[in-house]
Amino acid sequence: MQHLLQDDESCPQVGLMHTVEVIFKNLLKRQCVYPAAEEQSKSTKKSKAKAKAKINTKAAEAGPNDKCFELYNKTWSRLLVCLAGANKEEASVALKVCMQLILAEAKHLSHDNDGNRPRKRLRSILAALVESETAPALALPAFEKYARCLDLLQLCYELLPELMPTSFVDTPNQALNYLGIVNTLDLGKSVLAEQQYHMGVEGSFDLETTQKLLNEVWRGIIDSCSGVEEKVHRQVLVVLLERILPHLENPILLTDFLLDSLHQFDGPIALLALQGIFSLMQKQNITYPDVYKKLYNMFYPRMFYNKYKARLFYLADIFLTSTHLPENLVAAFAKRMARLALRSPTEDAIILIRFVCNLLLRHTGLKRLICASAAATVEIADPFDDTELDPVRTGAINSSLWELVVLQKHAVPEVANAARFVSKSLPVMEFDLGQLLEMKESDIFDEEVKKVSKQFMLSYERPKNLALPKHDVVTKFFDLI
Repeated sequence: MQHLLQDDESCPQVGLMHTVEVIFKNLLKRQCVYPAAEEQSKSTKKSKAKAKAKINTKAAEAGPNDKCFELYNKTWSRLLVCLAGANKEEASVALKVCMQLILAEAKHLSHDNDGNRPRKRLRSILAALVESETAPALALPAFEKYARCLDLLQLCYELLPELMPTSFVDTPNQALNYLGIVNTLDLGKSVLAEQQYHMGVEGSFDLETTQKLLNEVWRGIIDSCSGVEEKVHRQVLVVLLERILPHLENPILLTDFLLDSLHQFDGPIALLALQGIFSLMQKQNITYPDVYKKLYNMFYPRMFYNKYKARLFYLADIFLTSTHLPENLVAAFAKRMARLALRSPTEDAIILIRFVCNLLLRHTGLKRLICASAAATVEIADPFDDTELDPVRTGAINSSLWELVVLQKHAVPEVANAARFVSKSLPVMEFDLGQLLEMKESDIFDEEVKKVSKQFMLSYERPKNLALPKHDVVTKFFDLI
């Protein structure tokens, strides 16, 4: 234990932390850690004579307990240092040990009915995560397991307002860690259905109270995120969409924040803001007339290297589902996707081609865009203006999908096969894009390797001796000695 307290690098910290866990769990079970006098302060139901005699007996033992208590606190502080450190394995193990000690305290110190001890211990863990050396904190993935416990979930939301960084602008790493903690606290149906409790206090969770606490946490976040760095702003939007938005009391108040994010930023931030606006359009019936123009301008070559490109395809598929959209608007999206497929990675080219096919199935009037095979070889002026920002004014409706004819000669067979639908009759059913969004280039390669190709004859003259055939091409350039 002294090696852990002294930060002795020669000893493995992970093994020491496991040892400390076993030691203090047993000491807590025997009630040998906390001072005995504190324990006796709870015994109000017993007679005064018995209580006085028992207090005197425990007072004699208070000395050793005080020493254990002091050592326990020092060990806890050292565990928090490991938890906030830059070693992922040590941080994960330190978090696990801390949570197990909290469980032992809650289980064996039943006299502490107000729950102050687990609350204080959990607060110190959350504070260590917020102040971690790295952003995001390395122990956050391990914390997700415990965040699914309803008692800890509610307790975390109670503690988070106290731990909010004073400024998201001056301390971006602490802001990212704080948002990372909020992102682990899921109030979704799957978590509520599991009914997991860490400290065994079933029935201590109240959904309505927790949702009010969540709204309080969000108000603190939104008040602190003005003028923050882009990475912090992006994480705020991720937390909003994944954890906060379904439980907000008045989501319509997000309109200004989301519109500012959409217009002031590009790339991932604008995409996440667009997803939030779409949710408000669905559930709050707000209108945003320029949504298709903004969506159209999100399709550009750099999007293929965007972390959230799957969200873009998903949102575009939903926005373009309606069959009542103007044909010139949908034609612009079809042309933009076909043009991007020429320069996109293999896996994205397949998605774009399937997307264009779905658009043609939804809007039968766009079949005029399908050109003959010979049209791609004729040098003509394409009326489609790729630089126009307004999709309605691009002139796509007067163009053709010659890009798909070119893609039929793609080096990757799966891309070439996907583009051949323009030379045949359109399929009856739409393609499911959801299965393609997680596809990687390695998956395409593995599938291609499994295919059995047709074997072609390479040698047609029966060999009669060791000499090469008379008219072999090798003999034209080499003499065999």
